[in-house]
Amino acid sequence: MAVIKPQGFEAGFSSPSGKYKGALLCGPNWELLNRLKNQAMKNFRTSHPDGEVVRLSDTDLAADTGRLLEELQSISMFGADKLILVDAASSTIHKACIGAISVGWSDCLLLVTAGDLKKSSPLRKEFEASPDLAITVCFDQSTGELVEFAASFMSGLGVTIDREAIELVVDAVGGNAALLQSELVKLASYAGDAGSLSVSDVTEIIAGNEAASVEGLIDAVFSGRPDAAVQAITTLQQQGQQPASVLIALTNHCALLVEMAAAMESGRRPDAIVKEWRPPIFFKRQNALAAQLRLCGLPQLLTAAERLRIANSEVRRKPLINWPVAERFVISAASLFRRAG
Repeated sequence: MAVIKPQGFEAGFSSPSGKYKGALLCGPNWELLNRLKNQAMKNFRTSHPDGEVVRLSDTDLAADTGRLLEELQSISMFGADKLILVDAASSTIHKACIGAISVGWSDCLLLVTAGDLKKSSPLRKEFEASPDLAITVCFDQSTGELVEFAASFMSGLGVTIDREAIELVVDAVGGNAALLQSELVKLASYAGDAGSLSVSDVTEIIAGNEAASVEGLIDAVFSGRPDAAVQAITTLQQQGQQPASVLIALTNHCALLVEMAAAMESGRRPDAIVKEWRPPIFFKRQNALAAQLRLCGLPQLLTAAERLRIANSEVRRKPLINWPVAERFVISAASLFRRAG
């Protein structure tokens, strides 16, 4: 067994003839987990144009627990390499995976996604016991980690960018790694022949697109402005943003405000809490967060957090209605905080 960090997952898990023939993606960061899964599928299709991708859901395996073993041991109908994707959300499916893994297979890749698993999980232990299998744990990424990722990513694109400017971008996307990468690619196109971006450059670019940013949506929701929130989420949808990523950004921000609001219970002022918070809040965002803390009480924030939990769950279960689910939350939360004020 090998533990592969998220940034090394693509290189470590790419081909049936490679070092690892199976991998487990787990952890609390669903956005990162799904991004790695989708990238693995994309890479497989690029490197194996004649290969076969087989998706097995909880429903598939619940109906036939032996289906996974059959797929692992059967030859692709196209006579080429095969990638098997398994979404293992329940313990019943974990048992099916364990049974198949213990028998073994060849000539195909197995990728299992299982959400947040404890170290004592039997499925996790099964992957740990085999030298042919790998595990990537997708933890929530800190602001510092995202800043370092952004600096490295922009360097790879040949763009020099001030660290303060990177912090501004990280904050603008609500700490969402997938949105961050998308925004960095867009920013790189503004670098021009000079190949560099300053804080003022990035500030101007973000300001010119504030209504269409995730930060604009976050501020509209937690400032109690339903009309502005609907406009922002409509624009994000038109831009091709993913609703799951938008909801994750809202979830991260709500969780931060809940922690800050709880700290206010001891009588501390919002401005002092935001200023002294660790890890530090980007200075250009401190006034906005303090204003939101003054408006949004802890009971309302806890209500919003529960609504977000339900919305995230619905988006995962019903992908065809994900934007309506996200919009419904945005309207209800913004209205909730407008009433709070």
